[in-house]
Amino acid sequence: MKKFGDPIFWSEVWSRYLETYLNAPPRCGFWISSFFSKRYSILEIAAGSCRDSIYLSSIGYNVVALDFDSKTLNYLAKRFTNLPLLFVVGDAFALPFENKSFDISFSNGFWICFDDNHSLHLLIREQARVTKKYLITFVHNMDNEFLMKLFREKSLHDPLYNIRFFTRNELVKIVKESGVSFRSISFYKFGGPADLLYSLKSLRFIARLFVPKIYKLQPWRVTERIACVVELE
Repeated sequence: MKKFGDPIFWSEVWSRYLETYLNAPPRCGFWISSFFSKRYSILEIAAGSCRDSIYLSSIGYNVVALDFDSKTLNYLAKRFTNLPLLFVVGDAFALPFENKSFDISFSNGFWICFDDNHSLHLLIREQARVTKKYLITFVHNMDNEFLMKLFREKSLHDPLYNIRFFTRNELVKIVKESGVSFRSISFYKFGGPADLLYSLKSLRFIARLFVPKIYKLQPWRVTERIACVVELE
């Protein structure tokens, strides 16, 4: 998975997929806004297309989107000048922020790029350093065997699908072994059949309110990802 740490790889990825991602519903943004009604300050790490940050900023959250791909961020900064969203080029292992700068920090599909736990421990400690309240990550769910098989097949032709899947027990172990102090760690279902409602653009405004609630009713075996929420001390 070393390719995922290569800025050239990601620059090429976003040159092919950026518009597709920007046109997709900001599902993590919808989920975060439904989970936290208070307008917290938020840092998105490894923001990529920044679609979740763009959405959260548009509804009143104070958001910073960080990524190490300067080409993509510069393009997005010029495109979304109407938002108070701050785009920052930076390294997730050495974040350019003071301690406890944000109420919430999150990443969507970032941990899946690392097949070694040591790198994740470093990421967690650095993410916790700049976070006051909640550290969040969205990762692919190993209990969904159909999705794992689909990604294995697609990875034969597209390296973007060569990712790591997680169990909830594995996430607990990784967070504990990172050494960060936390009050609690909770897991929530994210992604699944209900996401089809987002494809109906006329209903998307309403769907963003109740689709995250529908996730709770589905079994883990059809759930796409795990939303891991760590409440810090």
